[in-house]
Amino acid sequence: MFTNRTLQAVPTPATDPAKPRTGTEEKLWRALRNHPGSTAIALSAIAEIGKSTAPKILIRWEKDGLVARTAGIADGGSRPADRWSIVTDDLPTDQPEPDDKLTDDQPTDQPEKSLRLAPGALRGMVEDYLRDNLGDFSPNTIGKALNRSSGAVHNALEKLVTNGYVVRTSDKPKKYSLAATAATATK
Repeated sequence: MFTNRTLQAVPTPATDPAKPRTGTEEKLWRALRNHPGSTAIALSAIAEIGKSTAPKILIRWEKDGLVARTAGIADGGSRPADRWSIVTDDLPTDQPEPDDKLTDDQPTDQPEKSLRLAPGALRGMVEDYLRDNLGDFSPNTIGKALNRSSGAVHNALEKLVTNGYVVRTSDKPKKYSLAATAATATK
């Protein structure tokens, strides 16, 4: 005999009110909320949970659309750690940029930043900084002046080097200045 069945939506773990977070998940969520942009190892230390437990939960939450992963920036050496932030629909998803000075075992207490910049905007800010302040500057110095991470500033500088607007004047430590052709065009 044929019966007419009504289809019902299957709740996802992110929206399932019947499935509360475990104590470990709640500790990790609190750590992530208070320290966005931190690595899994830093979050596990803050939440006082196992180092192998945090990445497993974070990856599951990423699949559920609750958190976002920002890939770490390679600077030679070993693979950089990814950074994690909570995704919210009611707030801008401003994810902090990785910082060269942080290591996997350090919590990230980054200062509050302004809203996320439009694509290419940081390059323009970095180029303006170099035009206004002639000399050789490290990504860290420029980042502090612009209230942006040194990793993001480094990426912008490298793009400006590729485009011919900036030259790298030193490899260790990395320093940059405005290219001679760009400097004479502003005079």
